[in-house]
Amino acid sequence: MIRSDTIVASATAPGRGAISIIRISGPQSAQIAQTLSGKTLKPRIATFGSIISGSEVIDTGIWIYFIGPHSFTGEDTIEFQGHGGPVVIQTILRLITHHGARLAEPGEFSQRAFLNGKIDLTQAEAISDLINASSVSAVKAANNSLQGHFADQINSVISDLIGLRTQIEAHIDFPDEDINPQSINTFSLTITNIKTHINKLIQSANEGAKLNRSAEIVLIGEPNAGKSSLLNALAQAPLAIVTDIPGTTRDLIRHDLLIDGLEVRITDTAGIRSTTDIIETEGINRAIEALQGADLVLCLFDERHQQISDDSVQHLIGMLSNIPVGLLNTKIDIDRKPIDNQTRYPLLEVSAKTGEGLDEVRNWLLDQLDLTTHSETPFLARQRHLEHLKNANLHMNAADRHHLAVETIDLVAEDLRLAQNALSEITGRFTSDDLLTSIFSTFCIGK
Repeated sequence: MIRSDTIVASATAPGRGAISIIRISGPQSAQIAQTLSGKTLKPRIATFGSIISGSEVIDTGIWIYFIGPHSFTGEDTIEFQGHGGPVVIQTILRLITHHGARLAEPGEFSQRAFLNGKIDLTQAEAISDLINASSVSAVKAANNSLQGHFADQINSVISDLIGLRTQIEAHIDFPDEDINPQSINTFSLTITNIKTHINKLIQSANEGAKLNRSAEIVLIGEPNAGKSSLLNALAQAPLAIVTDIPGTTRDLIRHDLLIDGLEVRITDTAGIRSTTDIIETEGINRAIEALQGADLVLCLFDERHQQISDDSVQHLIGMLSNIPVGLLNTKIDIDRKPIDNQTRYPLLEVSAKTGEGLDEVRNWLLDQLDLTTHSETPFLARQRHLEHLKNANLHMNAADRHHLAVETIDLVAEDLRLAQNALSEITGRFTSDDLLTSIFSTFCIGK
């Protein structure tokens, strides 16, 4: 799958800007650059020069030459830093393709870096995750992955598996000899240690996967319970219309905001009540649908409620299960009488008008979503990482259940091999071309 042609792309976002970066990678890179600049470029030396077409200067800027394999892609690579006008960029790209390069596909520079052994697959994915990070914590975790922290842990487990498989398969080569009890105990202990390590990785990957997307928080309540006011207060902007007229909100209003450096998505919904209004009914149906994709649901109650029962909550959310639920006593600036909470759900008090209790609500949200920034997530993870880790764990559990003996040693060895393959797919040691195409096609062009 390794290609030997030369590719080119703009590495800057579309639109006008002060500076643009155009990248060329492949065997013809230096030749094309020196033809267009009229200069001999020295590796790792920034050279001021122009791009010349015939006798006309198209742009002036900085040329930088990275000789392979000491470059990001592992190939000869050129960067031209020029002016950021769209017409200038497109003209330069046409000139470079005229001299033998082709336009790069999305993520092709990173893909070549992976194929040439400069980075593994977790680091390649971390590049895209870093660009798309939606919070400070996600940036830190993506950088950890980019520096190889995730891959180092995976490779450590793989190394232990290889050592264990080497010893076990040595016994397979001599089937007439019994496995002594000391070896069995050693093998069993190693299997247990590997399982423990994988389980810790699954836990960390779960945390990393949370950072790779916005947490969904849904506000639900009766009309005029204060949902829109709470959304506006949390967002510190008048996103939703607030009136005393019941049923003002008729559709879902979503807003992404940062809480303690983490991005969450708050969804304001139509008030839950019986109505004959067709539009309001549709809004209520959409509110109920929004609950199904929520990571956390906040049920809002105001001064009209002196008591909250399980029936009160069920009226709002139905038989929702496996999703954290919190209760909010809103409008405490109007009535400070305590509400009798007869449910198992925690109850917080807040006033969107004065801001009282908002900090407590924010902290509670972070705690419930387990997204506090006080404990750093070691790496960013994707769903495919979790699937491979869980698959490896299944095979390790199967190996453990066989109770190592001469009769079961072949089964144990096979499960260990499958566990190793599952882990190797995370870093890309064993990866199909279809998976690579799927991963890198989501990258920016020029990255």
